[in-house]
Amino acid sequence: MGEVINFPKPGSAGTTLFAADERLSRDDVARLEAIRDNVEALLDMVAGIRRDPEAVAYAAARFGMMRMFHLHGRAAAMGFADRCIETAEIATDLSQP
Repeated sequence: MGEVINFPKPGSAGTTLFAADERLSRDDVARLEAIRDNVEALLDMVAGIRRDPEAVAYAAARFGMMRMFHLHGRAAAMGFADRCIETAEIATDLSQP
């Protein structure tokens, strides 16, 4: 659905996301993209099987946001959510004629 959003390591709250982005190797980026793509494929599959994509989206978002909060705190979790929404908005804008 978009670019990889890189995460600072737990306990590195002082690290800016830009600095965290620069530390990733090409292998790290490929690994994160594969994880993202596989998780999205699994969620799409469950949404189809359950015939309730909204419920699957809420469950996945809840899991992700709660995990991000516990790993990185409120500011990082909220920032991540904002970047995801911005990415979705850009993708929507680019797909319109």
